[in-house]
Amino acid sequence: MTDIAIVTGAGSGIGAAIAARLAARGDTVFLFGRREKWLKAVAASIDGNTIVHPGDVRNRDHVQAVVARAEELGGVTHLVNNAGIMPIAPMKDANSTDWRDTLDVNVLGALHAIEAVLPGMRSRASGHIISISSVAGRSPFPGAAVYSASKAALDSLSEGLRAESAADHKRGGPSIRVTTIAPGAVTTNLTESIRDESTRAGTEAYYDSMSAVLCPDDIANAVMYAIEQPPHVCVSEIVLRPTEMIR
Repeated sequence: MTDIAIVTGAGSGIGAAIAARLAARGDTVFLFGRREKWLKAVAASIDGNTIVHPGDVRNRDHVQAVVARAEELGGVTHLVNNAGIMPIAPMKDANSTDWRDTLDVNVLGALHAIEAVLPGMRSRASGHIISISSVAGRSPFPGAAVYSASKAALDSLSEGLRAESAADHKRGGPSIRVTTIAPGAVTTNLTESIRDESTRAGTEAYYDSMSAVLCPDDIANAVMYAIEQPPHVCVSEIVLRPTEMIR
């Protein structure tokens, strides 16, 4: 049976690169994201079986709907929680709307997806949940306290789920693997969500200060490494940075 994957935030950057790699290995890949036009462009660029399903991870019903479609085709083998935003700014310039949006997308959105896929994965006794975090969750930097907190929360909930899944499997339950991928600086359009002009300029200058930063394919390579391990191997986390990145 063909593996079925759902990639959230699949309309560009890391999500698009991961979706392309999964389709290339023969998976049926659901491209999930808010911008249907972008999803269709990604689908057209991929040589493989893709299904465009627009939706917002903040909306539980949207997430339940894409998982229901995948279950009709045989069930979700791989979930990639990639959707994320980064409207960073110093805490003194408090913007509670940005804070709430960051937590809703980066944390609650991932939880919506995990909640939706777990029953099917448990009934089939297997599955793999991969969440794209950030080194910011381990090393907060000035101006990104809330974003860093959201990624630290994603790290913690992923590790908690991994530990629960491992204990369940040890008792004879399903084998569900859980992986966190934590990149450093990556060339994506994520910086476009930074509305604070000074913070955005500083972030772009920091990226430009390095001779090379990560590209989306680097993250896709890490995801594929975790997925392609034999069933008894769970890659719990991968942290990758540009070689010049200190923190």
